[in-house]
Amino acid sequence: ELELVEDVWRGEAQDLLTQIAQLQEENKQLMTNLSHKDINFTEEEFQKHEGKFATSNSRERQVMKKLKEVVDKQRDEIRAKDRELGLKNEDVEALQQQQNRLMKINHDLRHRITVVEAQGKALIEQKVELEAYLQTKEQEMGSLRAELGKLREKLQGEDRQASQNGEEVKAEPNNDDCLSESEKMAMDLKDPNRPRFTLQELRDVLHERNELKSRVFLLQEELLYYKSEEMEEETRSPQPTPIIQPKPSTQPESGIKRL
Repeated sequence: ELELVEDVWRGEAQDLLTQIAQLQEENKQLMTNLSHKDINFTEEEFQKHEGKFATSNSRERQVMKKLKEVVDKQRDEIRAKDRELGLKNEDVEALQQQQNRLMKINHDLRHRITVVEAQGKALIEQKVELEAYLQTKEQEMGSLRAELGKLREKLQGEDRQASQNGEEVKAEPNNDDCLSESEKMAMDLKDPNRPRFTLQELRDVLHERNELKSRVFLLQEELLYYKSEEMEEETRSPQPTPIIQPKPSTQPESGIKRL
């Protein structure tokens, strides 16, 4: 658009300059004719030629004035276009800065989503491992209960046999604390059906199982929290915040392994 305006201005200026050159050429011819003319002009002819010169000068001044007005007008238009172009450049720079800021936020969000997904996968794997470990513990507890039942039946049979022989045996068959240290020492070490775990060890195993259940519940709650946080991040664009890495959980030592 500026080039088009400049071309129009140049065309008008060229036309005006051509007219000025023609007028100047006419003035030169008239001055030459006047200087080489030998006849005496009358007052009337002199006034006539003087009026012609005045008309030519007036026309030349009008052309120069018009040319100046055109030049001033074109200069104002060019300045206005320059200001408009400067404003457009500022808008473009602002849009570029906003685009860069949005790209950075998008990159940070993608990184956070990747980290949260990795944490979720790690929690799921840890949950599966804990569930498998808990299932193994439950199977061990079932075996311990079965062995404890056999031990109770054997002790009850021994109590009945001792009563028939007139021996006094103090026993509590319906109590979980029926195994004391003295009774364990009195049992035959070569008996294949002897108890392999003490009552305290059974209590430790039960306590360990309850702790594992609590840990599984906490891991499920933490997994739900991360999933809800990921869904919120997809619906809005918050400022990047530091990711809190979960503390690595140490696997508790199994009661069976300690035994």
